[in-house]
Formats: sequence, structure tokens, C-alpha cells
Amino acid sequence: MKKGVRLWVLLTVTFVTTLCLLLSLFYGILTLQTADHVKEKEGQQLLRVGRQLALEPTIQQAVAADEASTALQARSLEIADIYGFDFIVFLDMAGIRLTHPDPAKIGGHFAGNDESPALAGEEHLSVSHGTLGESLRGFVPIYYQQQQVGVVALGLKVTSLSTLAARSKESYTLALVISLVVGLAVSLLVAYYLKRQLHNLEPREIAQLYEERNAMLDESKDVIVVTNLEQQILLANHAAEALYQQMTGEMSLIGKPLTALLQKPFRKQKTEQLYQQNGQDFLLSIAPIRVNQRPKGSIFFLRDATETFLITDQLRNTTAYASALQSQSHEFMNRLHVIYGLVDLEAYDELQIYLRDWLEPEEAFAQQIAFLVKDPLLASFLLGERQKFVENKTPLLLTLDSIPLLPAACMTKWLTLLRYLHRFLLQNGQGEVQLQIHYGASLTFHYTIAALTDQWQGTAFFEELLAETHSTFEEDYSETAVNLYLTFSLGDDYHEDLDR
Repeated sequence: MKKGVRLWVLLTVTFVTTLCLLLSLFYGILTLQTADHVKEKEGQQLLRVGRQLALEPTIQQAVAADEASTALQARSLEIADIYGFDFIVFLDMAGIRLTHPDPAKIGGHFAGNDESPALAGEEHLSVSHGTLGESLRGFVPIYYQQQQVGVVALGLKVTSLSTLAARSKESYTLALVISLVVGLAVSLLVAYYLKRQLHNLEPREIAQLYEERNAMLDESKDVIVVTNLEQQILLANHAAEALYQQMTGEMSLIGKPLTALLQKPFRKQKTEQLYQQNGQDFLLSIAPIRVNQRPKGSIFFLRDATETFLITDQLRNTTAYASALQSQSHEFMNRLHVIYGLVDLEAYDELQIYLRDWLEPEEAFAQQIAFLVKDPLLASFLLGERQKFVENKTPLLLTLDSIPLLPAACMTKWLTLLRYLHRFLLQNGQGEVQLQIHYGASLTFHYTIAALTDQWQGTAFFEELLAETHSTFEEDYSETAVNLYLTFSLGDDYHEDLDR
């Protein structure tokens, strides 16, 4: 795959190009303004000097005489040299030259045809082409004894104006070059700084990381939210939005305080902690967000603890099963020693009583399961759960109807509900537990126990499973016992399938 232009190069070229364009535009505008300023300044200078000459009595008399004179020629050349003008020409009222830098042209008509306003008594400036080339000209009328007798024309050639403008530009051309060099250096530094701020990533890499991050957040089943230092939510994934909508009915979490989602207090620590809200258990993790070693906010991970608890429960059951096998093996060896001793002593009556007390409860439970429970999942579940109650020193007495095969699609969720209830009984039950399983239009598990140390508090997950399986859970507290009823709906389709 062909690699694109690197970000550092792209930023540098962009900054330098922009700088060059701006400086070029500035330089061009400044050049035009300088040329206009020089032209205006020199034009005013021409008129000021022309007014001074028009007021000199000797010049007024010489022009009024309407004759070329050596003194007038010398005076015009002197003043032109003093002020740096290219020419000063005195004209009579007919536009005839009385002086000229080139003496051979004295007596000729003034070239350019722009002297007419001055002959009419009006000062003015013009740019026209004459015997010395194109020039900027200033015309001032000359009066003698309150009557116009002629005109003084002062001029600078355009080439001279360009030279003056070029001299004016020399001062800021150097400043322009210095600015360009400094701007180039600053552009490089800014581009390097921005590149470092982006962790030396290219635009394509940033876009890819952004899409990958969004995919990770949105596809995660865990609730993930990002907050600033004021605990205001800046980012939330789909799972967080769904949980918030389930809690409040509102749609968006962005911009809301963290307490809108996590309504219960929690410990602000990095380690995973148990968090309970609305009867549901979560595992909460908090990680700080730092940019350049400065705290900018936090990211919160909220994971449903139900599955974790189920796995933990299964692991505990497996461990307990292994321990039970070990203890049963030890107990079985002890019973064998007792049997061996009774046989050795030929105490056959005592042996018969001992075997009957040992085998009858196990046989009764196993026979009920074997003959009455046709569903293998439910049968294995009841055998395993009875072992848990035995290990907990809690007798479990079973009475059940004949139970055929049950719908496999619901068995996993049904058994999960039963595990929840059994764990509660093992933790809070006092005395033996009587379990009656009734099969008919529905499948009902009826638990009777003498007392409970704590009342039942169903979790949101438990209620959700009840709703999904169209099941019900009821409690009945009396003075002598506590009755719990967990009823699973079998549905009409199930019974029709059995009839066929």
C-alpha cells in the first residue's frame, strides 16, 4: 500500500505556503501603496516649489517680459538641481517655453498638451509624455500685477519616481526577508509541536485508531463511560446508553453527571469492586485518564456480575464435589472397616441394621430420581444440589410427581433460577428443607423451611429470567414455616406435543 504524505511534511508545507502567500500579498499591496505615496508626495513637492517660484518678483518680471533670458534659465536649473527635479520650464501664455534643460528646445511649444488648465489659472498635476519622456508634472500659474503672465511647469520622470519608490522599498524588503525566515522557522516548530501532540501518529493512523476505539466500545457488553474531572460524562458506549434508558427512559448520557448512571456511592479506587444498584450486582473498575502526566478524567467499567457469580458458583461446586468425593471415599473406607469388623465378629444382625440405616435414605432418593424424573438435566441437577445440602449439613427431603421430558429451550434458564433460590436457602435457611415438585399444567417447586435469617430479595437478573420464561415466584411467611413457590409455565404447545 502506497504511503501518503507524512503529517509533519504536510503541516510544514501548509504553514510555509500560507505564510508565503500572505507575505507576497502584503508585499504587493505595500509596493503599490509605496508607489502611490511617493507619487503623491513628489507631486505635492512639485506644487510647493512651483508656488515659491511663482511668488519670486524677478521670475514674475522675466515671465511677464515674454522673452527667454539667461538669468531665468540659470534660476530654473539651479532650483531643479536643489530639489532633484528633472526639469523646471517656464511658459508664457501661449505655451511657449522660456526655459528648458535642453537650451535647444527653448522657444518651442510645450509638449504633452496638459498645460491648458494651468494657462486657465488652475494648479494641477498630470502624468504625460514630453521631450524627456513620460513624467509627473506640476503646473502653477504665475501672476504679475494681478494678471496671469505665464506658467511654471515642474516635473519628475517616471524612471526617477521608480527609483525613489525602489529606495523606499529597500527598508522593508529586508524586514520582509527576515519575517519570511522567522516564519519558516516558526512553521517548522509548530508543525513539530503538533506532531508530538498527536503522539507522532499520521492522519490515517488516527482515523484507524478512532474507528477501532469506537468498535471496541460499542461492541463491548460491559458499560463503559468516560468522564472529565468534574464527573461529567463525555463518552458512553451502547451498553451504557441502554442501561441508562432502562433506568430512566431517557436516551442520551452525554453531558450528564456520573450520578445519573451510578446512583449509589462507590469507592474511588483502581481495583475491581462490587457495586450494587437496583437489586443487581455489578463489578466496577475505575481507571484515571492522564495526558502528559496531568489528570484529565476517568474511565469507568461496569460489568454484570451475574455470569461471574454463576461461574464462581460452578467452580465452587466443582471444588466441593471433589472434596465430597474425597470425604465420601474416606467415609466409605470407614464403613467398610465397620462392615469388616462386624463380619469378623459374626454380628450379622447388627450388620443388617447398619446396612439398612446406611442404604435406605440413599436408595429412596436415588429411586425417586431414577423412576420419576425422566429429564436427564433435571435429574443430574437434583442429585448435585442434594449433595450441596448434605455438605452444608442441611437435610433436603424430596417429594415429587412423575416428570417427563421438559422443553430443552427453557431448561438452562430454569436451572439458573433454581440455583439462585438454592444458594439463598443454603445461606439463610434454618432446619431441614422440604422440596415438593408438582407436575401438571405447570411445573412447581414448593420449598418449606422452618425459618430464614433474612428475607428473599430478588435481583434484576432473577426477575428478568422470570419474565423471559413466563415463570412466577411467590412467598408465604407463617408463624411455623416459610413456603416458597417457584412455578414454571409449560405452555399449551408442550402438552400438545406430549399427547401426540
